Amino acid sequence: MTANGCTYLADTRWILNDTYPDAAGTQQPYLFDTMTQRRHGLGSFHAPIRHGEHRCDTHPRSSRDGRSVVIDSAHEGGRQMYLIDVAGIVG
Repeated sequence: MTANGCTYLADTRWILNDTYPDAAGTQQPYLFDTMTQRRHGLGSFHAPIRHGEHRCDTHPRSSRDGRSVVIDSAHEGGRQMYLIDVAGIVG
């Protein structure tokens, strides 16, 4: 599974990242725990194949406190932003 650029959450224990679209056009944002070396999936989102300005990658971003993540996705037919609560994962 290949990944895009990543970012650390505020405490540097957690790395936020996503995969490139696979052969089916699905992207998976995830958190990686550097202490346990475990990956925690945040969902699986179909990315319609589009190029240029119409392309929509998940590009996960973290809130300042690291307890929520926002992604871009077009899996429901139009480009939207989705908020994912990760407080249960990061503690």
